Amino acid sequence: GIYTSNALSYIELTMQNISKPTARAIPRPRYRPKPPKPRDVKRLKVFQCRMPRFKPIKMEPAEKNLPDSLMESISMPDTASLQIADWSPGALVASGDYMTAHSYMEMVRLKIERHKKYPDIARIKNIEGSVVVRFVITPDGGVRELEVAKRSRNRALDLAALRAVQDAAPFPKPPRHLFKGEIPLELTIVFELI
Repeated sequence: GIYTSNALSYIELTMQNISKPTARAIPRPRYRPKPPKPRDVKRLKVFQCRMPRFKPIKMEPAEKNLPDSLMESISMPDTASLQIADWSPGALVASGDYMTAHSYMEMVRLKIERHKKYPDIARIKNIEGSVVVRFVITPDGGVRELEVAKRSRNRALDLAALRAVQDAAPFPKPPRHLFKGEIPLELTIVFELI
């Protein structure tokens, strides 16, 4: 015997409500107009024109009586009175290069800045500060009564400021037409690590 079943079999199906499928967001390429087609190029006819010839104009010289040489003769200056061995360029610098008192003081400040040396111990410890020094410039350019008017927080910076003024001295003689006698000064020397 073969077994046969009379039972009915069912397949269950369920239907889901599906909305429109999602569209992929693909950007459309930019619109690029088609390049214009070249037009037919026509050849241009070139005509050659002849320029008229001009006859050269004859001109007479403006002045007939010109000197043979355009240079004037210059006589040699009398230098017998000037002895080269006695001349010193420092005398010129000291006497008249400074037109104002401010320009002389600026020269003093720059000369001190050139001789300023940052102490190694202060550089290693990253110490910065400013020192106010007080001194007097004598009529011959020397320095006297050098002292620290306002100390920094570091003794090495104070000593370096004094040493900078000592190394910069003597200064050029102060111009007599600007200064009468000695010049008292108070100058701030700044020590900064850059």
